[in-house]
Amino acid sequence: MYESIESSVKNLQAAQQKLVDFLDIASIEALIILFEVMLGQTDEDWESLSDEQRQVIQSDVQSAKFSDLQVANRRQVLQFLLVGTIHQDGLQANYQVTPDAIGMWIALIADTFTEGKEAVQLKDITLGTGNLLATTSQVLQSAGKAVHIQGFENDDTMLTVASGVAALLDESWQISLADSVTTSMTADADVVIGDLPIGYYPQNIADSFATKVEEGLTFVHHLLIEQSIAALKPGGLAILTVPANLFESDQSKKLLSYIQTDEVYFQSLIQLPDKLFKDPKLGKVILVLQRSGDNAEQAKPVMLAKAPELTDGPENKKFVTELTAWMKANRLYTK
Repeated sequence: MYESIESSVKNLQAAQQKLVDFLDIASIEALIILFEVMLGQTDEDWESLSDEQRQVIQSDVQSAKFSDLQVANRRQVLQFLLVGTIHQDGLQANYQVTPDAIGMWIALIADTFTEGKEAVQLKDITLGTGNLLATTSQVLQSAGKAVHIQGFENDDTMLTVASGVAALLDESWQISLADSVTTSMTADADVVIGDLPIGYYPQNIADSFATKVEEGLTFVHHLLIEQSIAALKPGGLAILTVPANLFESDQSKKLLSYIQTDEVYFQSLIQLPDKLFKDPKLGKVILVLQRSGDNAEQAKPVMLAKAPELTDGPENKKFVTELTAWMKANRLYTK
C-alpha cells in the first residue's frame, strides 16, 4: 500500500515539475493543470505545450496509476502533493494543509456525534485546499452515512484546488467562492468544521456580531466561530481548529461572553501535540461548540484534554475510548 502511494506521489510530482518548467509558472498553478490532466480536461496552458511535452507529462500521470488506488489512498496522495506544493511556493500559514494528525480527530468527533444518522449535513466554512473536508467526509461515509457537503472559500485559487480534490476523490461537494464572515449562513448543518485562519478581519463588519470589538479590527477567527454557530441547526456541533491562545488575547472577553450565551454550549477544548507546529506561536487546539436546542445540554464536565502523538498507538486507543465515552455520557450524539 505505502509503495503504491509513494510511487503515485513521485510520478505526479514529476509531472507537476515538468509543467512548472515548461510553462514557467508557480507550483500551485501547475498543480491545478495537473488535476485537469488527471481528470481528462484541458485548458489554454495545456494546449500551448508541444505534443512531445504533453506526452512526457501524460506518461508520468499514467505511471502514477492514481485511479487504481483505493479512495482513502488517493486522498493521501493528494495530501502529499498539496503539502509539497505549498512548501515549494512558500505560501502563507493560512494556506497550509490541515494534517491527518488534526483531521482524524475532527473526523472522529463528527462521526461519533452523528452515530445512528443515515444522512449528515456537513459544512466547512474555511474550505482551503479541501483536505480537512475530504478527511471528515471519508470517515463519515465509511460508517455508511450519506454526506451532503457545503463549503465556503474566499480565495479562488484554493477553491479551484479544492474542486479538483473533490473530483479526483469522486466526491460531490457544493462549494462556493464566498467570504464566510459576510455570508448569510443557513442554519441547516448537523456538523460544521473549519481550520480557522488566524489574524484580524481587514474590513468593517456589521454591529450584529456579538464578538465584534468596539475599536479597531476584530479577530477573524472570533467572527468565524460565531458564523459556525449560525450555520448549525439546533443541537448541531461545530468542530474547529483555533489558536492555542484563544482565550488569552485582549479580545477574549468578547468571545467568552458569546460562548456563554444561551445560544452556545462550550463542550470541549482539545490541545494538539506540540510537534505538529514548528512555531509554537502558530499552535492550534480543537474547539468543540454546540448550538442549543433539540435537547442539547451543557457537557458536565467540559472536556479539557491533550491529544496524543499520532504515532503513539496505545495512547491513541486510550484517548479514543475516553473521548467517545465522554461524548456518550454527555449525549453528544444525534442517535
